[in-house]
Amino acid sequence: MARVTAIVNDLIFMTKIRNIAEYFGLTVGFVGTEDQIDLYLKDCELILIDLENDFIDSLSLIEKLKANPATASIKLIAYLSHVNTPLRAQALAAGCDEVLARFEFNSNMRGILQAACC
Repeated sequence: MARVTAIVNDLIFMTKIRNIAEYFGLTVGFVGTEDQIDLYLKDCELILIDLENDFIDSLSLIEKLKANPATASIKLIAYLSHVNTPLRAQALAAGCDEVLARFEFNSNMRGILQAACC
């Protein structure tokens, strides 16, 4: 079974991610601290990151994941407020595969998770 790792602390997004993932037969691991990340990466197909979360340094995490040969190939999609264009540029420079505005991520979540399962 494919796995999605979500570094998200917004309860509405967590619920939506979990519900859509379950519909497609994906399991989701929600990370609460940076120390937990390695626990959730086994068989991971996709990592979702809220770049504006308040519990993990997202940019250094992206760099770390993309520099590690064991995790470099995992697709990494991040989202943020549409007005935070400097952070978007930094995330892409750090190696993030895709950075979406929060509303765009919300609108496309079904397609994003469907692509992870199939």
